[in-house]
Amino acid sequence: MIITETSNDGIAIVALEGTLDALSAPELRNIRSVTDPEKTVILDLEKVDFIDSSGLGAIVGATRVKLDPARGVVLACLNDRVRKVFEITNAQKLFHIFDDTSAAVDFAATR
Repeated sequence: MIITETSNDGIAIVALEGTLDALSAPELRNIRSVTDPEKTVILDLEKVDFIDSSGLGAIVGATRVKLDPARGVVLACLNDRVRKVFEITNAQKLFHIFDDTSAAVDFAATR
């Protein structure tokens, strides 16, 4: 898994590339902005080619440490494979999901 982190107006944008599974999920859990309760994080999942229950668990778990879970983790750019996992598990109900990172940043900035 390749993880790239940038910042936009104090909001962390974490782009993931590759497989998000039991082997790579701990990498996501160890990112400082993901574990910081006061930091809003946008996860860009456009280049995630596979996600399993461990990967989904890492994303859901990230919301638990946030002071405002609805604002703390925002998802962007879900490709069809990833979106299907969120829909099958009903996990999409836990997040605000946007088609692009700029819309996600705009949303996060106004919350």
